[in-house]
Amino acid sequence: MNLLKDEAYVYINELINEGKIKYGEIYFINNIAAELNMSRTPVREAIHKLSDENRIDILPSRGFRMHYLTEDEILQLYHFSSAIEGYCAARLAETYKSQGNSSYVVQLKALVEKMRSSDLEQISFKEFYFLDNEFHRVLISSLEDNYLINLNDSKKGFPDRPEIHLIENFISKLDILQAHQRILDAICSGDPAEAFLAMLSHADILLRCYKSNKNTIVSITNEYATDI
Repeated sequence: MNLLKDEAYVYINELINEGKIKYGEIYFINNIAAELNMSRTPVREAIHKLSDENRIDILPSRGFRMHYLTEDEILQLYHFSSAIEGYCAARLAETYKSQGNSSYVVQLKALVEKMRSSDLEQISFKEFYFLDNEFHRVLISSLEDNYLINLNDSKKGFPDRPEIHLIENFISKLDILQAHQRILDAICSGDPAEAFLAMLSHADILLRCYKSNKNTIVSITNEYATDI
């Protein structure tokens, strides 16, 4: 049963990461079970696991839908990115000033170049946000601190949260590319303060996007509350 639950979890998780589960739409266990040719039970268990991770919301007797981050959740992401990733960027800039390229800076350059060379209108949701998530993951990994890496992987940071970009009119791919380029340029300038500010600016963009969509998010959250 656990194998089936894991299979269902991976399948639904991929649907989210590929942008195939849309905000505001309701999805049903029976349909997912039929697609996977398995019973409802492992699918239900997978959905509960995703709900525990705050990636989806379960609507009793109706199905499930994408989770809208609460104000507390978005602030947690903002603080994590500002404090931890800002520190990572500053440390990389300090290292770059004294030692030049590190393997982490090389990886960041490759990710930004791949993003820049892509057709932003045609690149798939999954591919673009893989590059986005990898950029942040490399920043965290540069500290070589297993505690922070594990914390990041536990979905307390911005990486592996592509679904927040599915909110209508949230943030453009171009905005993300420009933010990543600014962080990379600041790191390569060898200026720790500028690198920290560049990361803070990136986090600020996401926070402003959240606030500009707050009325829509609150409306959907309230609708969910009346469904229960």
